Amino acid sequence: EITGVPAADIEKAALLYGGMKPAALRTSASPTVHHTNASQNHRAIISLVGLTGNFDVEGGNHVIPPGYNEIGNGIKMREGAFTQSRPWAEMAPRVGYDAHPVWCNEIGQAQAMHLPFQIHSGEPYPVRALIGFGMNYGMWPGSDYMAAALAKLDFFVDVDLFMTPTAKMADLLLPACTSFERSEFKIYVERFGVVTEKVIEPLGQSRADTDIVFDLAKRLAPDDELLATDYETCIDWMLEPQGLRVEDIKKHRGGCLLEGVEAPPFKKYEKNGFPTPSGKMEFVSQKLVDAGYDGLPVYTEPKYSPVATPKLAEKFPLVLNTGSRLPMYVHSRTFRLAWTRKLRPDPMVDMNPKDGEQRGLADGEPVILSTPKGSIDLVARFTQTVPPGVVSVFHNLPGAEINAIIEPDYRDPISGFPGFKSLLCQVERRADNND
Repeated sequence: EITGVPAADIEKAALLYGGMKPAALRTSASPTVHHTNASQNHRAIISLVGLTGNFDVEGGNHVIPPGYNEIGNGIKMREGAFTQSRPWAEMAPRVGYDAHPVWCNEIGQAQAMHLPFQIHSGEPYPVRALIGFGMNYGMWPGSDYMAAALAKLDFFVDVDLFMTPTAKMADLLLPACTSFERSEFKIYVERFGVVTEKVIEPLGQSRADTDIVFDLAKRLAPDDELLATDYETCIDWMLEPQGLRVEDIKKHRGGCLLEGVEAPPFKKYEKNGFPTPSGKMEFVSQKLVDAGYDGLPVYTEPKYSPVATPKLAEKFPLVLNTGSRLPMYVHSRTFRLAWTRKLRPDPMVDMNPKDGEQRGLADGEPVILSTPKGSIDLVARFTQTVPPGVVSVFHNLPGAEINAIIEPDYRDPISGFPGFKSLLCQVERRADNND
């Protein structure tokens, strides 16, 4: 009843996974966590790995701690010591810590979704200046609220390859060069490393992100000997525990297997336990209980849904999904190219033909999609890829910004992740299209 998937199919999938030994479960993060019940959704799924005995075993979900750039391949590095030189207790509270302390403690980052609220409120401290790299305010729920926050800053710097809507708001725009105009150290899960070679020198005034960062660091921290060097020197410093150097990897123009890098053993928990208060795999999370949340990965209806808000669903009966990828585009970027935009020139709402017919709509007809926050103009596209009762809209489309009609606080209370895939809307014929 919750999922709309036949019970027999769910049972078949459960028996297939639970009865196969070993079995690996691979999930993509965003489909499960872009809901107002995000954290518990994802906990429920990954708990299956432990329940079935597939945690950190050969052929199951082998746990490899993340190395450089969050890539887990067994490399010994001190990236953490580079990115965070002093403990959190010695710094001001991270953005979003007051609203989402559990997530911030576990992830060790700020929660960017809370940034516009802190800019607008000035609490727990004011944010007056910001530097963004490839920043896109359209990725926030209530993107107009985020844009207003950027406009409120005393000083906003943006670094980007293109003159994006966010870049146009900046007080200072620094042009970034492409990956063809700079070199970069990269590692992969297969214990493979490469230092890419630039094809041409940076065009115009464009520069590598790292050059911009190091020039800024030298001004902000002039006494830091490591930051006074350069990108490759810092990579060498991080690689030192593994006994590797950038120059050694450069000798292999096509990359190479990293010497001495080995995957960690299986069943590490038998020796080390788990990083939980009990030292065990907790299906009832003590940290969530202490923070006032349900310790079990329970199902909670979306903030807006036909079950949670039946009165609202009378006016907005369709479930709205946003953020799904289109196969011919890279996230929300390359559709801005003239020739790729021709593949899908109009901003569309994908909907099941049954929902379109119930509303007297035709495939390709101009429509208006509305949520409790607002409305945008789209074109109806009938497809069987979405089930009846659900519609899907590609995000960040110029002139039809779906995130602008999502409330900025429509988020999971634990993680702060936006509920892009579980809210309510209505699709109707556009007024100027009536007979």
